[in-house]
Amino acid sequence: MERELTNGISRSTARPVPGDARLRPPCEVACPIHTDAQRYIQMVAEGKNAEALGVVRETNPMPQVIGRICAHPCEEACRRGSVDEPIAICNLKRVASDGAKAAGLGYEPPAVEFTTGKKVAIIGSGPSGLAAAHDLALMGVQPVIFEKQPEAGGFLRTGILNYRLPKDILDEDIDYIRGLGVEIRTGAGVGEDIKFDDLVAEYDAVLIAVGLSESRPLPIPGADLPQVLLAVPFLENVNAGRETEGLGKEIIVIGGGNVAIDVARSAKRITGGKVTMVCLEADNEMPAHDWEIADARAEGIEMVCSQGPNAFVGEGKLEGLQIKKCESVFDEHGRFAPTFCETELSVIPGDTVIVTIGQMSNLSFLPDTGPALNQRGILIFDREQCTTSQRGIFASGEVVTGPGAAVNALASGKRAAIAVARYLGVDVSFSHEPVAIAEVPADVSEKIKPAARRQMPVRDSDERLKDFEEVETGLGEVDGRCEASRCLLCGSGARYSELKCVACLTCVRVCPYGAPWADKDGLGGIDAGKCQACGICFTQCPAKAIDLTVVSEDDLMASIARTVTAFGGELELGCWYSQSRVAPDAGFISLPCTSRLSVRMLLHALESGASKVFVAVCSEDDDGHFVHGHRQTRAAVAESQKALAEIGLDPELIELRLVAVKKCMAGK
Repeated sequence: MERELTNGISRSTARPVPGDARLRPPCEVACPIHTDAQRYIQMVAEGKNAEALGVVRETNPMPQVIGRICAHPCEEACRRGSVDEPIAICNLKRVASDGAKAAGLGYEPPAVEFTTGKKVAIIGSGPSGLAAAHDLALMGVQPVIFEKQPEAGGFLRTGILNYRLPKDILDEDIDYIRGLGVEIRTGAGVGEDIKFDDLVAEYDAVLIAVGLSESRPLPIPGADLPQVLLAVPFLENVNAGRETEGLGKEIIVIGGGNVAIDVARSAKRITGGKVTMVCLEADNEMPAHDWEIADARAEGIEMVCSQGPNAFVGEGKLEGLQIKKCESVFDEHGRFAPTFCETELSVIPGDTVIVTIGQMSNLSFLPDTGPALNQRGILIFDREQCTTSQRGIFASGEVVTGPGAAVNALASGKRAAIAVARYLGVDVSFSHEPVAIAEVPADVSEKIKPAARRQMPVRDSDERLKDFEEVETGLGEVDGRCEASRCLLCGSGARYSELKCVACLTCVRVCPYGAPWADKDGLGGIDAGKCQACGICFTQCPAKAIDLTVVSEDDLMASIARTVTAFGGELELGCWYSQSRVAPDAGFISLPCTSRLSVRMLLHALESGASKVFVAVCSEDDDGHFVHGHRQTRAAVAESQKALAEIGLDPELIELRLVAVKKCMAGK
């Protein structure tokens, strides 16, 4: 069977992969590393956390880290958002990893052999360098990472605080990558402990992934006062547990981004004093994520918006920050070009200022004969091939992309791994960008039962300010499965064969969502944007011309046979949304909806050796997720019982049982 390298990981093309003809879920398309969110969410809904973690790992080398700190652009694209609220996709990644770890599964890396005989030096152990090393190892290339800090992780370790990302969680993800045979040499600063030219001579390729490791200073009067601190050294000291000298009780943080939020929240925890953020942007323009801003405000951080720093006030000792009104941040072309009212000045009292206005790379380790830099000191870089001006020298991550989310750095590192591998002669190609399915039509979204999004539990703001322990405590198994069950399975519903179709239009008549459509020649097609993957059409198609992309008829038949063989005796067929089992001692198969069950499948369960088959169905007053799903289930059971009676068998070998749906699906 053909295999293709997708995002640096080899997997069978038996299942559609990004870039094929089938439209993909918007969540997958929006994800910078195109993680198959729908598939792992489906597995979380079924309680298969280890399997879900395996799906995440197909594209994501740091599932625990990203499950905690991801900016989750996938959720902004989630089609469920047009119905009520997007799926908590990021939180469900954590449910999968937490659940798998609790079960002791999914954390043993596969055995890897470096079959190419090639070695690559990677400078920097942040998310980009780690992702590149992970994928190169899986491609048979031996990576060696050089990290100047005493521990690996880059800004994940030095810049992100424990209350968002506990360091033992970071260590576990890094240890998994080490388990692939990736060597990480810490305390090995290129340019200090080893020369760049020596790496070029010793290794077959070099990848520069140093990130943005230094703070940008603010050149205004008073910047040399000892109480004016820079963000990166401050965060490094906090993460390392070192005392931060000069930290007072009235702290001003200059900046409105996510790093500024982390600085402010850390300062609040250390001092318990007053912390004020000052930023150029208006309240609704702050570059920090909305949820980060909300968390900071919940912890008592004050925010002064539309103001810019004019001077640090004080003689020998800081007394405050003089600010001026910022009239606009961007010009008419959307470029950063702030304008100020120079006469509208005021002073915010304070005894410490922490400057958080941006970061830059330290490329001082590059020799004059090395890769070229532009006039601003930035690497000259080919974004398509991830190459620098020097042959065999590549770059990835924020050193070339600029600041962004950790998942973007992963994507850059993964793309660089492919570029490096191709340079070294490995037969691999860049994957195609997938195409997203359209939004849910209004006439369909109104038929989908609203279901409240499960909110991430957090520690009380007063309690969490006392320490640096993790603020978010995790959704847990029950809420995780409930939240995962809200997934609409976008683009993974009905598909049909034109060769088998007899144009009876049964599917057009039975579909609650109007997905199949007809023209003058018969069935014109099935609208993937409308299809909700309930399965009613494929159970009713007399010509067996329709099947389902996710949990197809073949999948179900095979699963039924396997489960009966494994458990023997009784079998229960239920849905993701049920609150409880109707036959706790029976073998169990969980489906998006039991409306997917046909007479053939139910009889197949008995033919496979089941002594009895229980079918769980919701009440007529509560459809769960799928409109009219209960009606199809009842009809399939009734027809099966009739068929059994006609051949002299007990109709009660197949029994319908009523089950309550989860409260989240009932909208409670």
